[in-house]
Amino acid sequence: MAASHVRDITAANFQKDVVEQSMTRPVLLDFWATWCGPCRQLGPMLEQLAAEHHGAFVLGKVDADKEQDLAYAFQVQGIPFVVLVDGGRPVDAFQGVLPEAELRRFLQRNGIEPIVLPEAAAAAPAPPPPPVDPDSPAARFERAREAFAAGDAMALRAAAEGFPEEDDRFVSVQRLLGGADWLEAALAEGGTAAERLLGARAALAEGEVPAALDALLASVAADKGFRQGLARKAMLACFTLVGEDDEMLDDYRRRLATLLY
Repeated sequence: MAASHVRDITAANFQKDVVEQSMTRPVLLDFWATWCGPCRQLGPMLEQLAAEHHGAFVLGKVDADKEQDLAYAFQVQGIPFVVLVDGGRPVDAFQGVLPEAELRRFLQRNGIEPIVLPEAAAAAPAPPPPPVDPDSPAARFERAREAFAAGDAMALRAAAEGFPEEDDRFVSVQRLLGGADWLEAALAEGGTAAERLLGARAALAEGEVPAALDALLASVAADKGFRQGLARKAMLACFTLVGEDDEMLDDYRRRLATLLY
């Protein structure tokens, strides 16, 4: 799977490569197994469509034998089974092998169209990175991270205001902004979920990010829908603070996915 738009999905990377990814690009999950003949028919067609669409969606390959918890979570009764995840939620699905024309209609009815890459733009070399200055996206992103770590929602919003959507850090900045909602939220009442959110804020203020993440997971466990998923937003902001590639986050992503799905 050399193409960046086709990925192996496991319970360990599900939160990052499916839930978080689907906030910006739909993810098409293909549940398959090595012994499944129809899967060997459908898989290449889906991979070809993923290549043709140039990243309009991500194709996630799930080995149903190895990832039985994910298969159970999505109530897979037979394979191949394909489910589209968009905005963090399953939105459409089908079972079995569909003709290529039907597969294209499935994508189209869910608003997925190929991204057209101009030949000149595709062939042009990447421009050199812009020089770093105090108003550059790189500098503003770092200020936003530092403001979040300090619990300063006002400074965070100031650093993120008007952040360019075309910049690679845009999604990370939006996750930090979700954390600003948590930093500013009035949580004097709200039961256990609110108490855990307050505890997480106190831990973050002390620089204890793992303790903050544990408290946020406890809030999700108490009420995953509290304040429109405020604890989940806070966790994504903490992931950005730590660094998305930090191995420490793998366990937290898995536990969060277990609670949400």
